[in-house]
Amino acid sequence: MKAGDIISRFRVQNPLPCLPGELPVPLYRAQDIGARAWVLLQRYPEDAPREEVEAAAERAEVLAGAGFARLVERSFDAPAFLAWSLGGGEPLRRRLQRSPLSPEQAADLGLTLTRAVRDLHRAGVVHGGLRPANVQLMDGGRVDLLAPSSLGTVTLAVACEALESPSLWTAAYLSPEQIGGAESAITGSPAPFTTADDIWALGVILYELVTGELPFIANTYEAMRRAVAVQPVDLTGTLPGSAPEAFEAVFEATLDRDVDRRRAALDDIVGRLRQVRDELLPRVRPQADSVSRTRARKAAAATDRSVASPADPEWRSAMSRLHDRRRRLARERPAPSLWRVLAFPLLALLLAAAAVGAWLLL
Repeated sequence: MKAGDIISRFRVQNPLPCLPGELPVPLYRAQDIGARAWVLLQRYPEDAPREEVEAAAERAEVLAGAGFARLVERSFDAPAFLAWSLGGGEPLRRRLQRSPLSPEQAADLGLTLTRAVRDLHRAGVVHGGLRPANVQLMDGGRVDLLAPSSLGTVTLAVACEALESPSLWTAAYLSPEQIGGAESAITGSPAPFTTADDIWALGVILYELVTGELPFIANTYEAMRRAVAVQPVDLTGTLPGSAPEAFEAVFEATLDRDVDRRRAALDDIVGRLRQVRDELLPRVRPQADSVSRTRARKAAAATDRSVASPADPEWRSAMSRLHDRRRRLARERPAPSLWRVLAFPLLALLLAAAAVGAWLLL
């Protein structure tokens, strides 16, 4: 497909922003012409079995209740396609390519993403393809996890196919177990991806959010495979100057090569990220709370007539006290009688009449 193609009621715009090899299948950003909304579109080959598309659509409906994007359209007749709602968000890959994140933004976004993965695992679903291109940043700080449903159940067969692709980025988010399992799964039923694999990919994404780089240094595809499989993660001097050292504990937990420890660390990772986020974000008191507190203080000061409240505080100047005395005397002075109020206007009127009469006599 190319930009401008029309599939049903969707106009294709461009492929999903991602690095080469980051997604096993091509996905496209398209516009719903009728609803004027953006969708994620996947078109199947002409010879794709109908059963495969139906199974993918059924799986997408199940995943929609576990934090994935919602399926808005499907077609089982050639050319078959599936379309997911994007809700006007932005892919995490595009956000990372646009500009680096501040430590505050990295902590806040990392916490939201980690909670989404935890909710996914609690629902009994393993993502198996967690990548920045599969994370959609939504309005209000929410994230949607995109899952190419055509992959079906993600297994080591997918990892084996990915390892055969000559892309450095394909192996960057695979766990050591995925790489080793894919290389050894020549025959027999491949083992499925596990929650520990999702947590490893989450750790790579969190590292990328904070540092802007991958945790492993490699210039070729083979070097990346070896690095992920055996290279220890060196956290010394990798954090930006403004990033707190508490991030290192998060990286150590998510990129732990012990599968059992990594799988059990997800709740602890959420707690650590929450602590880092709370330390970095400014503490702003809600405006309504500040207004109510101010009004309460003013009301207490107005009704306080205790001896402990001095009538004449030391900070007030002599001029302020003089003005207060003059205003108090003005309030205490009795009102003048009526003849005093009318005397001056009557006198002025008589003088004016006498002047007019003298002028007429002349």
